[in-house]
Amino acid sequence: MTERIGMTSRPNRTPPRRVPARHSLRLTALLGIAALALAGCGSAAGPATGQNPVAGEPVEGGTLVYAEVTPINNWQTQAARFYEKSNVLNSVLDRLTYFDAGTSELVPWIASEFSSSDDATEFTFTIRPGVTFSDGSPLDAEAVKLNFDALGLGIEAAQIQPNVDFAGYEKAEVIGEDQVRVTLTSPNANFLRATSSVTAGLVSPATLKLDAAGQSAIAEISGSGPFTFESEQPDEEVVLAKRPDYAWAPESAENQGDPYLDKVVIKYLPEVAHRAGAIQSGQVDLARGLQPLDEGTIAASGNQVLPAQGVDLTVNMAAVRIGSGKLDDVNVRRALQIGIDRQSLKETVLSDSYDLAASVLNRQAPGFTDLSAELEYQPDKARQLLDDAGWTVGADGIREKDGVALEVTVTSSNNSVVIKPAFELIEQQWREIGVKLINRAGDNTFLATAMPDPSVEFFGTRQFIYGGLGPIFEPANNTMTHTSDDELNEIFAAERAATPGPERDELLAAEQHALVVDKAYSLVLWDEVQVYGAHRDTRVEFTSGTAPVFQGAWKTGG
Repeated sequence: MTERIGMTSRPNRTPPRRVPARHSLRLTALLGIAALALAGCGSAAGPATGQNPVAGEPVEGGTLVYAEVTPINNWQTQAARFYEKSNVLNSVLDRLTYFDAGTSELVPWIASEFSSSDDATEFTFTIRPGVTFSDGSPLDAEAVKLNFDALGLGIEAAQIQPNVDFAGYEKAEVIGEDQVRVTLTSPNANFLRATSSVTAGLVSPATLKLDAAGQSAIAEISGSGPFTFESEQPDEEVVLAKRPDYAWAPESAENQGDPYLDKVVIKYLPEVAHRAGAIQSGQVDLARGLQPLDEGTIAASGNQVLPAQGVDLTVNMAAVRIGSGKLDDVNVRRALQIGIDRQSLKETVLSDSYDLAASVLNRQAPGFTDLSAELEYQPDKARQLLDDAGWTVGADGIREKDGVALEVTVTSSNNSVVIKPAFELIEQQWREIGVKLINRAGDNTFLATAMPDPSVEFFGTRQFIYGGLGPIFEPANNTMTHTSDDELNEIFAAERAATPGPERDELLAAEQHALVVDKAYSLVLWDEVQVYGAHRDTRVEFTSGTAPVFQGAWKTGG
């Protein structure tokens, strides 16, 4: 077995009523994505220039009003792959492990210790004592085993599919009084990292017995998190109340006790133009999804612009589908990759809160490989590649081949405030090389039919990658590319099986190079970031998945 990671005590600190924080040896080598040197890479990890979080001692009490983008009606844990769900469930559901973005290390949470076999097929977790779910039942080894079975095998009676990040799951066993051993059918070095995902949030055994409707209702979900459900007005708000007895935060958390806040009210503010005004007027304390043109207004008013870096996700990209036949030639895909003027995108559409993509992974992600030299804007070379692929310029300036115009379509949700204007600029840039882009980004109605359609050439997206890049690109039915590439899949499988070290680092680099350069299935745009606006009296930090950490948040105004 590899070195076991666990908690050790460290001295008390203020405020004195809080449980002492803890530290431990770290396990960087077993993260889902191994760390490579990040030479020459910068990132805006904190607030935008001139914006400082509230300083001073934490303030007890009060209600924080948080504005989310879109109301939802399915809170089932494994469906929490969208911000609207994960940003709320992050405060309701604890996980076995926690990824500390500041140190790029996986640290204990509900698992006070964890370890992996050398071949990454067996994992052992020691469960922290004294933890309870909000329904009063113990979060013990048996409860963790039941959660693993639900995550790894799904729940057939409730029509819940297995978690895609738990590839190769075979079984979980309770060993001894407080340990759980998980066995996989094949190596998966990303497995431990996957246990830190909100989609691997732990729920009570009673919750697991509910039908599909019950597990989708936030009022019915019992977790062990710092907040519990209090009330809901469908499509308008959800109210969470703190657990006064909460005392089992991640070992790296500054606040080791119950939340400072009494309540969190989640409201929905789908109109992007209203978010800055809601912050300035004090109607909300925190809002996700500021548009770039509002960042300066927020800063000038003395409030805060807080870019939360999405270390747990891919970059924002146009994932390529080849079902229409227009993009099945790799030279066409490569031409479109270098036919994007990313610097112009930064200057025209984005803000200083955004970093341009240099790979399919964000710059802060462990394992990031800098491919920026391969992504330079080269319109002349792009035209030559399209010529070589047999696409000739027609009378209207759009290329054609065998009587078919090189006309391609992009689909995406409206979750990103910059996705539609970004593709509007790319539409202009591609027209210069003879390609017509039909921009359906931000059209949720179209997205519903386009997602399962491999003939829609591009899916504008970013995806959580707790289980590595394999689970989102590898399956034949993946909605990113609708393509299962045998050569890529060999690299994914080798990476999952590789032991930490130079060999694994090379495989991680090979994955990125293949997706971005060699096969160009991922046309990368900008590093994932969620830009929040916060009132000047609000103090809040974020997870590596960009979720607000309400357990450690506080307000000076109550």
